[in-house]
Amino acid sequence: MLTESFTRPERRMRVRRRTLLSGRICYGDRFVISTDCGIRNLTASGAMLQVSGTQLLPAEFTLLKIAEGVAYDVRIIWRNGVGVGVSLGERHDLKGAVSERLRPLRAIWAALAPT
Repeated sequence: MLTESFTRPERRMRVRRRTLLSGRICYGDRFVISTDCGIRNLTASGAMLQVSGTQLLPAEFTLLKIAEGVAYDVRIIWRNGVGVGVSLGERHDLKGAVSERLRPLRAIWAALAPT
């Protein structure tokens, strides 16, 4: 029996890099709501996250990249079960001084950061 291999055409403008990074999705007033996620691939402009299949998410949130101490304002582009495709917006470095708005996010990162 012959089988044909079907591949989806690549629509990304940039090459994605596969990753196994830990992340944290943060949202709400002063980032009071947060949940763990996996960052499964990454480009300069987007990422694919892995979340619990039942996790409800807002259309826009902040993604905390724990190992690097950076956060991104993100917007959901697509969702398919546990996979969530997001576009990356503004990047925030949490290792230095941050604005008043980002102080709660910096505290979350400090509690989760590897020592």
